[in-house]
Amino acid sequence: MMTRFTSALTLLIGLLAVNATSSASVLHVHVVDAETKRAIPCRITVVDSAGKLAPIEVAKSPRLAIRTGVVYTSDGSADIGVPAGQYTIFATRGPRYSLARQSVTAGNTSADVRLQIRREVELPGYVSVDSHIHTLQFSGHGDSSAEERLVTLAGEEIEMPISTEHNRQVDYAPFAAATGTSQYLTPVVGNEVTTPVGHFNIFPAKPDGTPPPWQSKDRAEILAGIRATPGVRVVTFNHPWDTHAQVQPDSSDRFHALSGESLDGNPWSADAVEVINSSAEQSDAMRPFRDWFALLNCGMPIVAVGASDSHDVNAFIVGQARTYVKSSATRPDRIDVEEVCRNLKAGRALVSLGLVTEMWVNGTFGVGDLASGPGREMRVRVRVQGARWMAADRVELYGNGRLLASRNVESKPDTVTKADITFVLPKPAYDMWLVAIASGPGPDDDTAPYWPLARPYQPTRADWEPRLIGATNPIRIDGDGDGKYSSPHDIATRLMDDSRGDAVRLVKALEAFDPAVTVQAAAVCRQRGIDLSKGAGAKAVEGASPAVRQAITAYFIVLKRERE
Repeated sequence: MMTRFTSALTLLIGLLAVNATSSASVLHVHVVDAETKRAIPCRITVVDSAGKLAPIEVAKSPRLAIRTGVVYTSDGSADIGVPAGQYTIFATRGPRYSLARQSVTAGNTSADVRLQIRREVELPGYVSVDSHIHTLQFSGHGDSSAEERLVTLAGEEIEMPISTEHNRQVDYAPFAAATGTSQYLTPVVGNEVTTPVGHFNIFPAKPDGTPPPWQSKDRAEILAGIRATPGVRVVTFNHPWDTHAQVQPDSSDRFHALSGESLDGNPWSADAVEVINSSAEQSDAMRPFRDWFALLNCGMPIVAVGASDSHDVNAFIVGQARTYVKSSATRPDRIDVEEVCRNLKAGRALVSLGLVTEMWVNGTFGVGDLASGPGREMRVRVRVQGARWMAADRVELYGNGRLLASRNVESKPDTVTKADITFVLPKPAYDMWLVAIASGPGPDDDTAPYWPLARPYQPTRADWEPRLIGATNPIRIDGDGDGKYSSPHDIATRLMDDSRGDAVRLVKALEAFDPAVTVQAAAVCRQRGIDLSKGAGAKAVEGASPAVRQAITAYFIVLKRERE
């Protein structure tokens, strides 16, 4: 009885606080799950008649995160004060849920706004992970308190959030309990190891544990310290395309964009790399993917992830970019973190900025698998899903970083499955990896204030087109049938060994392989002191097939440019 009285009194005080403001009207907003009819955490967006985020007044509460025109609520309810006028109220819960809206005329009285949303994109066997999140409270910039962060995480349906405060290991579980969001997620302690030579997310970690040597300028020393941190299973290379402390980890003097070689001696020995960071988008959205492709070709079993890097409630939306990782969990508050780490490192993960892309080979092998078996053809099925308020217009299939097939698609209005395509391709005679990427027009402030994509904060050109993206991690193809996978670098090394340093023999052997193997062969030759750009090496290349000659020439053009 006392608990009910206290809750009622708290609500009354909150209503009085709202009505005591200059607002002309109070909107009593209630959002429920359309299937269960139960209140659900969500984001409520209030837009005025001009389509802009409206000024609002809302009583503070541990269950709310409030900014201009935006309220995140952990229980689906909010009392929102607004001036007189015309408004549209939106309710969302991340990219897998439907969008609900209602137009309201606010006058001198209160109004009830009742909305229903439902999960539209089903992805059984996966959990949603944001592996890069912050708070003002613990990282020192942005605007989100720890309590607000947990409310926003529940409101965007991030089931496994990983705290990555700068050089600190913070447990979000107490804040989940304080905000009533514990049932919606499994918080994991991590750390963004913020160093002079790059940023690395690590997890899981011990709360308040000793951080790795973040002051060091030696990447090898940093990574060794990270690996020695108790409990850490996953290391992610964060936004290597951005400049921090005057260092850009993948700048042209440090990284060969075709071969994936480290040119400055610093290792790229992380488990994962951010190919989408929704708070630090790239002007060229495919650049991070191309560099990841180069790392895969170089023989690094590095996994692609998406993350938000959000420090804010609304300026950069938490969980906007995310990773769906294989998990046997049936409840978001009971996720086996060890299992998720194991599956992530195995590449059983999908990268999402709005869209969800899945892929299967011959109906049996999925993302993270080694596809083997007889046959001269590969049937590669790609399915793209997205909430009804999203669209996709292109599906691409890459093999060893080369575009093998593509299809323009037209998302039918009000559909969840944006594309379901089967590409029939000849099975390669050598091993290869496959990645599928779907994309579509993305929302911005003008078209969708309820989920806008942020412009690049370190742009490389003036123009920018917001794009939704859904990408897979690789399926590896056992083309030669030996029961294991050999990367392009492995194949190139074997060909180099078989040629015994004879450039003519090597170049001739390369004609049976794709450009990725040829580029790796040029890199192996250079590393062993055989220069294919001059002398006998260049003469051998002159007599090669056009495809081999072009790939080797491209390798040296990039190498020269990156060294200038």
